[in-house]
Amino acid sequence: MKKERLRKHNIDILFLMVLFLIFTFSAVSVLLMAVNSYRSVVYANESNANARTATAFIREEVRQHDAYGAVSLDTIDGIDCIKMSEESGYSLYIYEYEGYLMELEAKDGAGVTVDFGNRILEINSLEITQNEKDTLNIQIEDKSGNKQDVTIGVKSAGEESYEKSE
Repeated sequence: MKKERLRKHNIDILFLMVLFLIFTFSAVSVLLMAVNSYRSVVYANESNANARTATAFIREEVRQHDAYGAVSLDTIDGIDCIKMSEESGYSLYIYEYEGYLMELEAKDGAGVTVDFGNRILEINSLEITQNEKDTLNIQIEDKSGNKQDVTIGVKSAGEESYEKSE
C-alpha cells in the first residue's frame, strides 16, 4: 500500500511540474508576442512622424518668411533648395544633403556651400517643385521609405504691397 501511495504522489508532482511548464511557456510566448507587436507599432509611428515632422518644419519656415518675393527656389552647388529672404540681408536655405534635411542661414552674396548647413532630420530624398508662382510642392521620403507630399501656398507671391507682420 505504501508503494502505491508513493507512486501516486510522484505522478501528482510530475503532473504539477508539467502543468507549471505549460503555464510558463504560455506566459513567455504571450510576452514575446506583445513585445514584437509593440516594437512594430513604435517603428511605424516613428517613421511616419519623421516624414510629418520634416514637412511641418518646411511648412512653418515658409510661412514665417511669407513676404512678397521672399520665398523662391534656388540651387546651391547644384542641389535644389528653398530660399527664403529675411529683412536683415540674410537668407535661409532648406535642402537635402547626404541623407539629411538641412538648414542654412547665410548673408546674401556670401559664398556658401551645402556642407555649411545644419542637419535637421534624417531623410532619403527631398523633391521641390513650383507649379505656379504661388504654390510649392514638396515630396519627402524618410529613411523607412514612407513618402509625404505637401503643397504650400505662398500667400504673398502676388501681393507687392505686402508687409511682413511682426
